[in-house]
Amino acid sequence: MNQAPLLTTRRDLLAGLAALGVWPRSRRGPAPHLILVWLDGGMSHLDTFDAKPEAGVHIRGDLASVRTELDDACVSAHLPQLAERLPRCALLRSLTHGEGNHDRGSHLLLTGKRPSPVLVHPCLPAILAAQAPESALPAFVAIPEAPEFGRAGFLPAPSGPFELGADPAQGDFAVRDLTARDADSHALELLAQLDALDGAPRSAAERARDRFLRQALAMSRDPEVKTAFDLTREPAERRARYGRHRLGQSCLLAHRLVRAGVRCVLVRDNGWDHHVKIARELTYGFPPKLTALDQAVAALLDDLEAGDGNVLVCVASEFGRTPRLNPQGGRDHWPRAQSVLLYGAGLRRGVVHGSTDAHGEEPREGAVSPSDLFATLAHALGLAPDAMLRTPDGRPVRVIEEGARPIRALLA
Repeated sequence: MNQAPLLTTRRDLLAGLAALGVWPRSRRGPAPHLILVWLDGGMSHLDTFDAKPEAGVHIRGDLASVRTELDDACVSAHLPQLAERLPRCALLRSLTHGEGNHDRGSHLLLTGKRPSPVLVHPCLPAILAAQAPESALPAFVAIPEAPEFGRAGFLPAPSGPFELGADPAQGDFAVRDLTARDADSHALELLAQLDALDGAPRSAAERARDRFLRQALAMSRDPEVKTAFDLTREPAERRARYGRHRLGQSCLLAHRLVRAGVRCVLVRDNGWDHHVKIARELTYGFPPKLTALDQAVAALLDDLEAGDGNVLVCVASEFGRTPRLNPQGGRDHWPRAQSVLLYGAGLRRGVVHGSTDAHGEEPREGAVSPSDLFATLAHALGLAPDAMLRTPDGRPVRVIEEGARPIRALLA
């Protein structure tokens, strides 16, 4: 594997990027951060951001909808805060593909590429993390964990996510092993002495291991790292505004982390695979799925609007859901149409791209692929259109799929 060295200067940074085969587009100012809110299971576009109030009940379902100020877009009445904030956002309603399997759809949306039997591609946050200079804070954090294809793929393991593995809404939430132990330094010294015995150059695997160990030690020693993960430092009012539930506290923690310097945060919310009684599943619970999404993302957008303009937020899932309700009152997998909510750095505000037909079955205009969406996000986040990666055996792989084009209507 190709592994970047310790990056301490601009020259070292460029050398490290060359080793990984990733080259950013020339731009001024710091690179934008990314918060990806991943609704695992397949968010129903008809019950969220592409409601069809004029369709029959077997299409529109049992949930009411409201018309917003953004290009007359119609969204679920259970998303009142997001409906109000939609003019600050960009809404994509014409994403389409053919991967109706959870794993294949997730791979396509997260990596911008169709699954391959011989190669697992890295997700966009991992590609961005590969650029980041080494520091005590991880470049890519997943809350509470990453989906299967939200990891480093064929890139060196340090590009992958630091997975918390715990629910930030729990009273005993804490990131484990953030306290330094004297034995850790001693163990690293012994390891270095052992490695020096053979006198051979460091292998890629050894360099990856060494980087992991250096960062683990730095994380445990740096008090600012512990502070960044400490939600108890947040005022009670702010925690309540996000919602005292997993999605709310995960989004709040994501905001803390990007402000502290983390390049990418993936917030994973499970439970969006509603094959039975979808109206009930979306509107009942502690809290209801739509209420939690509305509260958490609206609070995040408000805080970013107040002074963190260099962050891009993407709310997405692997596919949409069937326009017609099934006999159990649920919706099944439907990759031919889905919606994505976008906000922030590099994106236009108050724009809707594309539309679906009267039943939400497929795009009526402005159809785009997941690879096009990936290219759009990559462009907004500073990646060059011809950026390349290299597999462990040296094979070049394009970051952006050949033929994919950024959605210009969404870009600032």
